[in-house]
Amino acid sequence: MRLEWPIYAFTASVFLSFALSVQFLSLGIGAVVGLFVLLTAAYAWVAWVMIKQKAVLELHAYMTCPTCDELTPSQGKHCMNCGAEL
Repeated sequence: MRLEWPIYAFTASVFLSFALSVQFLSLGIGAVVGLFVLLTAAYAWVAWVMIKQKAVLELHAYMTCPTCDELTPSQGKHCMNCGAEL
């Protein structure tokens, strides 16, 4: 599964909304920090979804774990799903 364009669109919207809110709304320090924390949490959630959907695996060569039959990057020493040694 590839999630490229939604991730690029989400990243662009996160940075654009942060830049616009700081530039044009003249927010106070607390509001800027709060917005930054909120957008960082949203960005971390997207990264978590990518890992859960195994979208990250498309960046690497991967193999099937002999123990659990799940895909895992071939560069690792252990399976990402069950932890079995490869």
